[in-house]
Amino acid sequence: MREVEDMGPRAALAIAVAVALAGCDGNANSNGGGDMGIYPTTDLAAVHCAVITIVATDGMGNATTSVPATLDASVNVVGVSGAHWSVQHDGDPAVALQPDSTGTRVQYTAELPGSWTFAVSFDHGPCPGTSFVNLTNAQAMQVDYRFRVLPPESTSIPLKDFKVTVSGGANKMQDLHLVAGNDTPGTLEVAGAPAPGEVRFISDDHGPDAVAFANATTGLFTAVLGDGTYRPLLIPTATAPAIPRAPHLGMSQDSSALRNAVFDIPGGVAVSGSVVDNTAAAIGGARVVMRTGDLPSGPGTSDGTGAFTLYAEPATYTMSFGATDWPEGSVDGVVVPAGGTSASVAYTIARVPVGGSVTGDSVSGARVTITSHDAIANVADVTIGGGAPVHAGGRVARVLFTHADGSLPPLQLPAGAYDVIVEPPGPSMNGLTAFSLMVTAPGPTTWTLPLAPPVSLAVTVTGPGGAAVKNARLTAIETVGLGAAPNCTTDLNGKCTLTVDKGAPLSLLVEPSGLDKISGTRLSVPAGGGALSVPLGPGIQVTGVVLSPSNTPVAGVRVEALCWSCGSPTPLATALSDANGVYRIYLPDPGLGGLDGGVTD
Repeated sequence: MREVEDMGPRAALAIAVAVALAGCDGNANSNGGGDMGIYPTTDLAAVHCAVITIVATDGMGNATTSVPATLDASVNVVGVSGAHWSVQHDGDPAVALQPDSTGTRVQYTAELPGSWTFAVSFDHGPCPGTSFVNLTNAQAMQVDYRFRVLPPESTSIPLKDFKVTVSGGANKMQDLHLVAGNDTPGTLEVAGAPAPGEVRFISDDHGPDAVAFANATTGLFTAVLGDGTYRPLLIPTATAPAIPRAPHLGMSQDSSALRNAVFDIPGGVAVSGSVVDNTAAAIGGARVVMRTGDLPSGPGTSDGTGAFTLYAEPATYTMSFGATDWPEGSVDGVVVPAGGTSASVAYTIARVPVGGSVTGDSVSGARVTITSHDAIANVADVTIGGGAPVHAGGRVARVLFTHADGSLPPLQLPAGAYDVIVEPPGPSMNGLTAFSLMVTAPGPTTWTLPLAPPVSLAVTVTGPGGAAVKNARLTAIETVGLGAAPNCTTDLNGKCTLTVDKGAPLSLLVEPSGLDKISGTRLSVPAGGGALSVPLGPGIQVTGVVLSPSNTPVAGVRVEALCWSCGSPTPLATALSDANGVYRIYLPDPGLGGLDGGVTD
């Protein structure tokens, strides 16, 4: 292991090991514990597996976490010989340790701060035990963070916060153990009768919503909530009940008070109107919705005559509207009074026929995304109640797919500048390609969209002082299209080359090895490839495994590092757990100038 300067009086770190026994027989059946493996030696009637926990003390028996230290680990396993030990510092290669004559005790001198992991296995089967201890430099400054763990809604595991203390110069291992949520049954009603609908509990802690659906006959539902407060958002099914109701947002309540609650959707008023084009012809299938904060209205969809009706609670909203082949638009300050109101949308913008085709090696079913380059100042006039018409701004946002020969389906667009993204169906020799195109009046306009092959992005990563950073993991996340994410690892010269789509701007995630004690970064990279230098500053890595309530790794969990004391909801760093549940967050090194994490954000 690496040598460092003496950082203080040498302490003896005694590792007291608590052993959890799990019986395993020769047929891999469990004898009173979780099965840990198959043992071919049949005369071992009771093979036991060690799960190590570490309590650190100095030579005087006092608790310590500082280096230098003597690590003393032992395990007491009945009926088993042939224990094999190793110790590992951060991401360094593991070092095999020679146990004493009993085979159950090892010692190792640790001079570096960071995370030290012991592992033990046995001759008679794969029955390993592991445990780690975080050691710090006694002179290091410390920073407190709030690690917020947001599991996917599909796991039904609620958000949980952890306090994580980071010390200068020391990487840290921190497993994040999630807890099971609380089943929260309830009933959804309209006018006292059971009703179908969606019940969405919005976390006041910026966590994921909890969602449940009420039974159409009984109105019963069950949501999974964590600790904390939630606001219930009640969204009735559009076709039932017979009495029209608007979505309703309730008051914040502690999750314990929401259990077995009866939620009655109180009401709502009608907003009726019409949607027509610039020649006053009706537009059928137009969508109209209003929102204020977390509270939406019910949806409105125009019929063949252009008429629609939606229901909303009295409030002031932003109204949004859109229709196939027409721009999306919105207008603020729409007041819905207690008696309801009317709303009419009259498009004022003319459109031009647009045709064309995608060319390349794979063009059938190519995905084409078309957006207006700039906001459109006036796409429609909106009239609310008896008021004067208000100009509504908007934009074009269309996604369509090419015919078998690569031709575009029928399309009409307002005159102006457009950003067009074309993604060929895979596999293809070409990649996502971007175009800046014009539509001119009176038209028609024809676009030819040739696909381009991918390009190279050569990246050089350096650390403090300009030294090359090897073994840094780079992930280039495309910020347009479906979000491809090629990756590579830097070589001994800090270099690696990514193959990226020519038309895709990137969010480049740079994750150095924890051994380098430098901070990672995320930066925006324009489309087109080329060469890029990425300098990194001092930093440390916090890594571990996100574990479910049943102690199994959970993939796809978002982990956010937030300021502990300032209360800011802005993440200072984020990570996503991988297929093995492992997350990695890179943070600035506190060094000797400790501040609470994020106090200046």
